[in-house]
This record gives sequence, C-alpha cells and structure tokens, in this order.
Amino acid sequence: MASNRPPRDPVYVMGRSDDETRRLQDRAEFFRPLTRHLFEDAGITTGMKVLDIGSGAGDVAFLVAELVGPTGVVLGVDQNPEVLRTADARARSGHLDHVSFIAGDIRDLAVDNDFDAVVGRLVLMYSADPAATLRAALQYVRPGGLAAFHEMNLGGLVWSEPPSALHQLMGHCVREAFARSGVEMSMGTRLPEVFVAAGLQPPQLCADAVIGTGDEWTRRFAAAFGAGILRSVLPVIVQHGVASETELDLDTFDERYVDEVVRLGSVVQWIPFVGAWATKAR
Repeated sequence: MASNRPPRDPVYVMGRSDDETRRLQDRAEFFRPLTRHLFEDAGITTGMKVLDIGSGAGDVAFLVAELVGPTGVVLGVDQNPEVLRTADARARSGHLDHVSFIAGDIRDLAVDNDFDAVVGRLVLMYSADPAATLRAALQYVRPGGLAAFHEMNLGGLVWSEPPSALHQLMGHCVREAFARSGVEMSMGTRLPEVFVAAGLQPPQLCADAVIGTGDEWTRRFAAAFGAGILRSVLPVIVQHGVASETELDLDTFDERYVDEVVRLGSVVQWIPFVGAWATKAR
C-alpha cells in the first residue's frame, strides 16, 4: 500500500532501549488511573473491540483489556517491532488471549473496519499531522464508534509547593528537550481542533495530572521520572545548553530529589494531561 504519511514526524526524544521500555512501564502506573477515568467516561466497556494506536509496551492496551473483559478484543499497533516484543510477552504472561499487537504505522496498515473504538495515549503529539493520523485510524471504527485520546500539554509548567528546585529543574529539562525535538507542546488542548479536522464533532474534555507527596510516593515517582528520564534526554539537554551534566549529576539525582521533596514536605505535580472523546457519525 502506498504511504500517505506526511514527512518528518517529530523525533521520539526518549530514545529506544530496554531501560527506557522498562521506565515506560513504571510511568504508566502513574498515568493508569488518569487514563482509566478517561476511558470509562468515554464509554469503553465490556465486550467492545478496541484499536490502540501507539501501543508501546502495551500498557494502554492492557488497561483497555480490563475494561472490555475477556469477551472483548484489543488490537495494539506500534511502529516499533522491538517494543511490541515486550508487549506480546506481557500479554502471554498475563494470559490475555483477547489482546494482540501488530507492528506498523496506522496511516499505512489495513486492519478490520469494525472496531467499536480507537484509543491512544501520548501518540498524536508525535505526528506531523495529528488530524491525518486520527482520520486514518477512524476508518477502522464503525459508525457510532468512539475515539478517546489522552495527550499532555508539555508546555504547561510543572508545579511544587513548597517549591522544590530539583522538581522544577527536572520539569524544565524535560519540557525543553521535547520542545527541541519538534513535538506539539500543546497537544492536549489542541485535541478539539484535531478531532474536528479528522471529521468528528467537538469532543468532551477532561484535564488531570500526576500529583503526590510523602516519602513512599516520592521515591516511586523519582524512580519512574527522575534520573532515568533525564538520562534519556541528556544529549538534547546538553547540546542545547539547557543544563550541564555537572548541574544534573544524574548518579545522585534521585537521592537528592527525594531528600529535597520530603524535607520540604512538597506536593509535586507533573505535566498536565488533557483527555478528549467523541463519537463517530453514523
């Protein structure tokens, strides 16, 4: 099939490695309740057949699998066959026979056209033309089916109170690294525009963010988002003068981060999400 893909999608700044795949799974645990609420509000429920685009290691597909149950079907699509090997192994390990994955770009693939819904998390932000990507996915959704997407507003400020300098530094570095890679920094609040351009009605919206405090929560957050995420984007950070390796001192960053946040008693919030859902015309 000839590709109708627009040129030069933004670079996936986090890189591809076994360590990054593991950290994706760790971060997904923080995002899980936010995305679950979105999908439940959108109407993802028992027995549905759902297409998940940009599946990665499979976390969104597995969340959907819980909602649709064993009588439903979940198909995950991702361009990276390596990360799908992890997703397949996790599905087999969890005896999730109703979940499967295929490698490819949804703009090029041909799959069934009777899905009840298409979903995705942090996927449209990596498309040069997110409306075209959503439109391509919608051709596989039956009339009256759903589209539900969860995207970050990467331009939004992270927040800490009392202020934690290391939390703010981490947020600044991540935000700048993504901005330099060319992703859409306001993909969350652009979702209504994208939905309408893809042929849907203006969607319903929700907004939320990962937020927490205390020693146990902060240690888990640092393990998932701290030095690991900074190490993934370090080449971009250093190349563009956002911060130096000495300033970040990644070998001790997580320990220093936890000590500071706990000592201050800070409540910390990460980059905000926007969720959107709409029904395809009958």
